[in-house]
Amino acid sequence: MKKKKIDDTVLPIDDKFYVQSIQRALKIIDEIGKNNSRGLGLSELAGKLTLPVSTVYRIIQNLVSWDYVRERENGNYVLGFALLYMGNIICETLNIPSYARKYMDKLSNETMETIYLSALDEKTARFIYIDKREGQHNIKLASTVGTRNYIHSTANGKCLVSTLCDDAITALLMQAGMPQLMNATIITISDYLKAVNDVRKNGYALDNQENEAGVVCIAAPIYDYSEKVVASISISGTIATITETQKPHYIDLVKDAALHISQELGYLYKKT
Repeated sequence: MKKKKIDDTVLPIDDKFYVQSIQRALKIIDEIGKNNSRGLGLSELAGKLTLPVSTVYRIIQNLVSWDYVRERENGNYVLGFALLYMGNIICETLNIPSYARKYMDKLSNETMETIYLSALDEKTARFIYIDKREGQHNIKLASTVGTRNYIHSTANGKCLVSTLCDDAITALLMQAGMPQLMNATIITISDYLKAVNDVRKNGYALDNQENEAGVVCIAAPIYDYSEKVVASISISGTIATITETQKPHYIDLVKDAALHISQELGYLYKKT
């Protein structure tokens, strides 16, 4: 596939499918979206795209007729309600468990451990298990779909708050409390914020008997198209089955699963 330069943007595109006016219309929508809070005037928009004002005007009038773009009283253009309607349709179809299902099944088969999918419930300052794959060992973990758990004592909790600011995390901790469930439980806000910062740097979290005696959990955050954490996926088991030797491999597995689910949700992974 060839690459064609389109208004200073290089895109992979097959010449036989290239339609200049469509590319320019999409570029206009994209540029307005970046400045939607104040909108863009016709001349400013033409300048940003290095296109004649007359060309931009003709395309914008077509976008306005479809309500993809609308004109404010001051003459600036902002995104139209048709895009909001389409966005709502997309949001309704982003059923996280349905996207995660095959990756949870894969993790379950590879590890034979319990696999959880979790989401933050900010109203209760806890998180909720939204899907589960039972482990294939004799000991079964008690938490079921619909069960809520603390954020301060769990790997899932550390992941789920990792894109929140420290003040927001502190507010959640103060609301829910930080009871010492086990000897290893983190019980100070400063120590917890350090643990969350490790998640931000490393892309995973550990719970080594912090929440429940004899139970180990390895979790990774799941991102959506806006790079916000919307869920987490975890491997949970006992200290007898998730050994120190196995942890590095399980960390790689859960991070890979989280990345694939994130990409299904529109997240664009950028290597650093």
